[in-house]
Parts: sequence; structure tokens; C-alpha cells
Amino acid sequence: MKVHAYPADHMWRDLNFSMHYEEETRCIIRAPVVSGLCNDQGVVQVGFIATLFDLVGGELAARTAYPDWIATADMVMYSKQRARAGELIAVGSVVRAGRGSVVIEADILAKPRKSESAISIGSAIAAFTRLRSREDTVQTSRDNASHQVFTLEGHSTSQNILDKAGLRVIDEASGAVQLNMSDYVRNAFHGIHGGVFGLLADVAGQSAARAVARRPLITSDLSIHYLSMGKVGPFCTKTRIERATEDSVVTRVEILDKGKDDLLMAVAINTATMA
Repeated sequence: MKVHAYPADHMWRDLNFSMHYEEETRCIIRAPVVSGLCNDQGVVQVGFIATLFDLVGGELAARTAYPDWIATADMVMYSKQRARAGELIAVGSVVRAGRGSVVIEADILAKPRKSESAISIGSAIAAFTRLRSREDTVQTSRDNASHQVFTLEGHSTSQNILDKAGLRVIDEASGAVQLNMSDYVRNAFHGIHGGVFGLLADVAGQSAARAVARRPLITSDLSIHYLSMGKVGPFCTKTRIERATEDSVVTRVEILDKGKDDLLMAVAINTATMA
């Protein structure tokens, strides 16, 4: 078993993920459902489920592409049911490993109680661009550990993870949220993790949807197109209502790096519905 080498105070430690490879092209990641992952309706924020998938997808893609690097290009996630208790599970597998990209898909499961079977609550698919190694590329060895954990022994947190990350809703009606750069959300390339894009798009779209619908809508589906890595911050969102009906609101969310002349880092489509 390998303990993942993130800082001691990092979001992934608080999320308490564990990951197990059944084979080279299939991996299972698990995380307990705790209050710090849930919104005011008592269900897990879809952004955290996107984070779960980004981790398992990124790890599978990195192993598949080695010695090349990978970068997330697109992610799409659909929800069928909400997760409220127990355990979240993402079962990821390699769909395609080409010369230019690696595609990963996953079944998203929830296991409300230990005595119950896991049920499918959604699915996700992501494309990762292969970045060829060059002479000036940092070289790493391939990680062949079959089981990895993300939480240090004795580590626990009772704080809401969005609050601890510093993600703030600046203006609900316009879907404006903001997050400062910190070691808590930083990846090995000194940018924010791909999963954090999901959290920004989730909270921004959901906030704007609630304001226009005047109902406690919750993000159900996310589609994220990654354009650039975020390295400076603060990171902020611009949100536009694309469609509003009695049952759902669709928003378009831009994620920008204010500290880098409002660099457009990603564009997301968020669909929010009732819980």
C-alpha cells in the first residue's frame, strides 16, 4: 500500500479517498460520505463526485500514457440519483489509449449502508491529452502500487471542505464564485487540481440556477472543457443562464484566472434540478 504524497493539509487528505487497481486498465476509488461533502439539501455536491472521477481518471490515464505526461481535456458527468450517506465509489476503466489521447470512463456508485449492495447513481467520461516527454520534462518513475490511500493515519476533519478550501459565493444571482490559490488545492504541477474546476463549476451554476428558479436546485450534470491550467489566482467564475424551465436550469460557466489577466481556464455546462 502507498500513501499518496500530497501535503499533510490538503483537500485530498480530508476527502479520505482510497484507490485500488484490479488490473492495469481498471481502478476503483472509494470515499466515505461525510457532512463536509454535502450541501444544504443533505446530498453530496456533484463537484466532489467530479473530483473523485478526476482522480481515478487521471491516475489511470497517467499509468497508461507513461512515460508521457497527460492533461485533462474534457470531462462529462451525468447523475441518475443523489448520494446522501454511506460510501461513494467510482469504477474507472480505459476506453481508448491512442497516440494523442487517453479516454477513461467510470460508473459512479453509492453504497448507503455496509449491508446494502452498491447502486449506480451516474456515469462519467473524460479525455486526457498525451504530452510527449521532452529533454526538459521532469522525469518520474511509473507508480505501480496496487493500492493507494490519500489520508494520513489519525487525520480527520469536521469542517466543511468548501469552506476550508476558501471557495466563496460572491454573488449568487450572477453565479460569481471565487477561490484563492493555496497548497490545499494545488497539484504536483503547482496549479489547481482538475477536480477543483468541477467544484467551481458546480457551485457557480447551482447558485445562479437557484436565483433564477427561486428553488433549491442542485447540480445534476456537468460538462467541463479544460483550456488552460490555473496557477496564480484568485480563480473566479462568470455564469450565464442558457435555459430555465419548471424542472431544471442550464448554465454556462467560465472559469478565469484573475491573477493572469482573466485567463480563460475552462468552460462548463451545468444542469441543475430538484433533489
